[in-house]
Amino acid sequence: MNPTMLISAIVAAVSFGTGWHLQTLRYTAKEAENEQQKLAQVQQSAATAIRQLDNVLVAQNASSARAVRLRGDLDSSRSELDRLRTQLAKPMPRAEAATSTCPDRADPARELLAACAAELQDLAGKADRHANDALMLQQAWPK
Repeated sequence: MNPTMLISAIVAAVSFGTGWHLQTLRYTAKEAENEQQKLAQVQQSAATAIRQLDNVLVAQNASSARAVRLRGDLDSSRSELDRLRTQLAKPMPRAEAATSTCPDRADPARELLAACAAELQDLAGKADRHANDALMLQQAWPK
């Protein structure tokens, strides 16, 4: 074999090997870059999920605090309603003999008033709980 051909073959082999090595380095660099992008996306989505979970937890805690306050208000209104029932249960003083039928007619009105107050109180409690739930959902909604 001719030494020129041998040298040409060696140069060709070295240049092929160098080119192959450079191509491998480029491919490895591209893979590393893609992996870094994927990692950044995963980190970003995890951060978003954590923020959303924090929003939900804050909204649930606020909702629980509001529910406790609403239950306290409902208990307070029930005790006030019981006080009014007790007050209404006392017999009415009679002003004069001409109005003797008035207390007889007032007793059913008292009972009706007490029943309406109880129904209104129950409805107000349901409305407060519904408003509390709606506010919790609004606050927990992802932003």
